[in-house]
Amino acid sequence: MTATNPQPTAANPSKPPKKQPAKPSFPHFVDFAEKWLLPLISVRLAEGQRENTYTWCEQWWEHRPVAVRIAHLHTAFEASRGPGASAYVGTHVDAHFRVILDAAKGPLHRCTPREHIETPSLPSEPVPADKTGPPPAGESETTPPTSEATDKEQKKPPPPRFAHHTLWVRQWLLPVTAVRISANHRENTYTWCTRWFDHHGVELRFALLHRAFEAAVIAEDKAAMSSLFTRQIDPAMRLILDAANGPLHRCTPGNHQPLPSLGSARVPRQWFGPAHARIPVERLGFAPDFRAYRTPGEGGSS
Repeated sequence: MTATNPQPTAANPSKPPKKQPAKPSFPHFVDFAEKWLLPLISVRLAEGQRENTYTWCEQWWEHRPVAVRIAHLHTAFEASRGPGASAYVGTHVDAHFRVILDAAKGPLHRCTPREHIETPSLPSEPVPADKTGPPPAGESETTPPTSEATDKEQKKPPPPRFAHHTLWVRQWLLPVTAVRISANHRENTYTWCTRWFDHHGVELRFALLHRAFEAAVIAEDKAAMSSLFTRQIDPAMRLILDAANGPLHRCTPGNHQPLPSLGSARVPRQWFGPAHARIPVERLGFAPDFRAYRTPGEGGSS
């Protein structure tokens, strides 16, 4: 049996014709929502703002945090047709709707299935000029080049949608985030600080999310933006907004209270082994007590 060669094109006789993208099932995300997505969701809807209950708003399209998620769900749907459709439902649809339908803290927590009430997105004070310079320590400005490609082979990436992470936070992230703010230090409640940029850990997480966003919007994977929400933004925001134990637990939206980061006592010299020890540091935790590798007579003082 002989293999058949692809038919060459007139423009490039050595290459087969480029495969045309499949026609989308739904031309617009609203059609997708009304004809495929919403009929899929059948859950018990509650009237109150109780934990572990769901709510909905028939005017979902007036809630930007909901509409943006459904738009990206549509893009991911069109890329996941066929054998990947089952994984798409579990990985994307279910994950997004756990956030969207959350009656206690979600973007529709003020609404009922029959009544639409606008929910404001998270507010922010103006970012000081000294915060709009280089990224905070720990977030690299550049991506190191790979050894597999030379400068000539690397394509110049398009300019970022947002020149700095503070712009991205104020113009994109916060407008698509609407939650119920309690600020009472209770478990399973959220709080916020309009001076988020004065919390180093929060700003660093946002800076890293911004880089992930810029990569997702130009990714060949059409499900990248949907995954950005479910795998990165949602887990990060749950940690950041945690009113009981999170980095903003001292704050309310109108009252900024600094919170120190974790401290560290000075580590005694040679605590993790003498300088001449040949045992790799990464193995010490699996060997006998690492303190046994101190030099004889070392008292643990610095």
